[in-house]
Amino acid sequence: MRAEYDPWAAYYDWIHQGLPGEAEFYILRALRRGGHTLELGCGTGRVCLPLAMSGGDVVGLDLSVGMLAECQEKRRLAGPLTGRLHLVQGDMRRFSFARRFHTIMMPYRTFMHLLTVQDQCECLTSVRDHLASGGEFILNLWAARPSVTTEQVRKTSTRFRLAGQYPVPSEGLLLRHFHRVRIDEAAQRLDEDHRIEEVNLMGSVQRRRLLHLDRVWVTPREMEHLLCRCGFEVSAVYGDFEERQITNDSTEMIWVAMRKN
Repeated sequence: MRAEYDPWAAYYDWIHQGLPGEAEFYILRALRRGGHTLELGCGTGRVCLPLAMSGGDVVGLDLSVGMLAECQEKRRLAGPLTGRLHLVQGDMRRFSFARRFHTIMMPYRTFMHLLTVQDQCECLTSVRDHLASGGEFILNLWAARPSVTTEQVRKTSTRFRLAGQYPVPSEGLLLRHFHRVRIDEAAQRLDEDHRIEEVNLMGSVQRRRLLHLDRVWVTPREMEHLLCRCGFEVSAVYGDFEERQITNDSTEMIWVAMRKN
């Protein structure tokens, strides 16, 4: 697995600000459980850093050196932490620590970057082997629905569409984010191109970057099967970060699982 997110590091916090209530959900659950926490795909620290600032003992793992560098700089600016944060560059499919964790989490649809069943099973097996008895594994994914993906396929083209604009006052820039996606329904795969434009105060484009992402979606039945196959028992499935029941209108699914004894 290559670090697709390395080129994203400078833009990530502006463009991807997480899902409403997501960070609070993971932080509160980890603090309530206590002990050691492992975040897989920690990125620039949107979850693991405030968790450590709130007293958590956290290991953050990410494949991207660039994303970890951004996280390390944010940690430096935060000053002394109430808890502890240890950042590790590594592959979420195969990792090894000398401890077990009371909470292991994969926020913001991180699991969707595991593109094959082998990748998914290797990751889940590593999670199971590092989860303490009675500990929780928590992750969320996009709740893909055939009606939605069909509409996305209908809109798919080679043309970029404006996805958002983000002022960067400290740099005197406006970031314009354009997006196009090709969908392989048979493989349940999203092949995404993202164009980032850095626009100065005069309205001139100073720089353009073309970034790429590949992701796959997983249905609820497939996710339940993967967890059971890899030695987990499912404790709960939520449709949002308020812990409401998943429904046909849910856009997220949040899974809570425990290691089978």
